[in-house]
Amino acid sequence: MLIILKQLSVLYLFLLLGYLFGKRSREQTEHTGILSFLLVNLFLPSKVFNTFSQNFTVSYITENGKTILISVVFLLAIIGFSLAVAKCLTKNDYEQRVYRYSLTLANYAYMGYALCESVFGASGLTDLILFCIPFAIYTYTFGYAMLTGKGKMLKKLVNPMTVAIALGIVFGLTGFEVPEIFATILSGSSACVAPLSMLLTGLTLSAFTMRELVRDYKAYVLAGIRLIVLPALVFAACRLFELDSVIMPAVMMSCMPCGLNTIVFPKLVNEDCRLGAKLCLLSHLFSIATIPFWLSLVK
Repeated sequence: MLIILKQLSVLYLFLLLGYLFGKRSREQTEHTGILSFLLVNLFLPSKVFNTFSQNFTVSYITENGKTILISVVFLLAIIGFSLAVAKCLTKNDYEQRVYRYSLTLANYAYMGYALCESVFGASGLTDLILFCIPFAIYTYTFGYAMLTGKGKMLKKLVNPMTVAIALGIVFGLTGFEVPEIFATILSGSSACVAPLSMLLTGLTLSAFTMRELVRDYKAYVLAGIRLIVLPALVFAACRLFELDSVIMPAVMMSCMPCGLNTIVFPKLVNEDCRLGAKLCLLSHLFSIATIPFWLSLVK
């Protein structure tokens, strides 16, 4: 528990710094696009590649071959659950889409990967990334289309994250070694994921006033479902069906707060992203208390 709290404290201090920097000067928030680009196209893919190339072996596949199939089942179930909840909370089409996305896809990459590696090590991170592959594909296809109303889904399947996963798998299975100079670049880039992702979260939230972010009771309801109800259902399903091999990554993925894409994707098409910011802020604040509880059950 102390390890979890320590790592969470470090991550949220970076978030607070990002928020304070953004509030100090509005010009700072203009850099969020550059930071997002670097995170999505360089730092996260580097971490994903390193993790798979070092841990995705033949023996690992033999032991975890069913993980992807189980993950797809969880994804479909969560999609159905999120659709039902969204329809109960609002009749507004755009709000429904934001609620559905926020419940289906959490901050499992920017925040989850960094926290998982700190608490469960490289092998645990490999398990989480493998489990989240269907969710990653859904993020950049149906998820993107859901929030923006546009986008060629098949084209979105080929992106830095999926390419990094594929290359990491090839290097992991074949045992090829990355040249030293590239290994150094990949290692340095990977180390940037945790601080940069949380700084980006803080900078993004700083663009809004605190008053407009905390005065929506529906946002509190959805944050509660995201952080308490959903991971409880996932944990119960893993116990009921004896899915011990995926209980850690499944719970880890489901207990993360709402992701930044409900802000980033709408911005791309000039859509109002205030609702996404509300969900992001509240869920990140409350997750300080909920994440240690859920991770203590699977550690």
